[in-house]
Amino acid sequence: MKRSRPADMKEIYALRADTIDYFFPDREDEIEIWADIASNYGKEVLHLMCGTGELTVGLAERDFDVTGLDFTEAMIYLVKERIQNKNLKNIEIVQDDARHFSLNKRFDFIFVSTGDFHHFVERDEIDSLLAKAYAHLKSGGALGIELYVPPEENFKRGDKKYNPIRKPPEGQTIWRMNRISYHAEKKLLEIMEDFHFEENDDVKEGEYDILLRLFPKIEIENILRDAGFDEIKHVEGSNFSPYLPDEYSKTWIVVAEKD
Repeated sequence: MKRSRPADMKEIYALRADTIDYFFPDREDEIEIWADIASNYGKEVLHLMCGTGELTVGLAERDFDVTGLDFTEAMIYLVKERIQNKNLKNIEIVQDDARHFSLNKRFDFIFVSTGDFHHFVERDEIDSLLAKAYAHLKSGGALGIELYVPPEENFKRGDKKYNPIRKPPEGQTIWRMNRISYHAEKKLLEIMEDFHFEENDDVKEGEYDILLRLFPKIEIENILRDAGFDEIKHVEGSNFSPYLPDEYSKTWIVVAEKD
C-alpha cells in the first residue's frame, strides 16, 4: 500500500486528479450557467484553475474559443486527453499558476469555477490573481468567480465519508473522508481529509489538510473594486458545496466587469 502526505495544493490535486470527477454530479447545468454568463461578453474565454477540464471542454463544445489554465501536471494531462478524445480544435491548454500567468492574448470572459478561488487565503495571492485576470481582459469583458456562502457562526463536523457520486470503473474502490472546522470571524474553513483508491491489488492512500478562505458579498465586492473592476453583479450558482452544512450548499457567482 502506498500512503502519502502531500506537502502543498499541487501535490494534493496530483493525488486526486484521476478520481476527482467521480465526486461531482453531472455538470451540464454548471456548463450552461457559465455559457449563459460568458455569452454576454463574447467568444474568447479563459478558465483559470481548470482542473480536468470538464467545464472547459463543455464550453468549447458550445462554440466558445476556450483557453484552460492549471498548474498541476496531472490535471493538464487529463484535460488534454479529454480534448483529444473529442477532437476539439477551439481549445488551448496552458500549464501555469493563476497568480502569475502571462499570455499573449486578451479575453472577453475569464472565470474561476467550483470554489477554487477559496484556495487563496492571503490577500497578496488574491490581489495577484485579480491583477492578472484584469490585465488579460478586453475592455468590456468580465471576470466570474464561483464562491461558497460563508456560514455566520463557527462550526465543527466530525468524520464524514464520501463515496463517488458517479460510478467509477469496474474494479475500483474510491472514497474520501473528512473532518471540518470553520472559524466565522476569520472566514477560514479547515478541511482534514483522508483519500483511498484501490484497484485490484494496488492501494493508494493519502491524508492532507486544505484551508479555504470564504468571502461575504460585500467583502468580495470591495476586493474586486480595489482591483479596478467596475460593475459587479451576483448570479445564482450550482447546488453543490460539499464541505458546508446543507443550508449553505448553494454556490453563488460574482461577475465583475472591466470598463
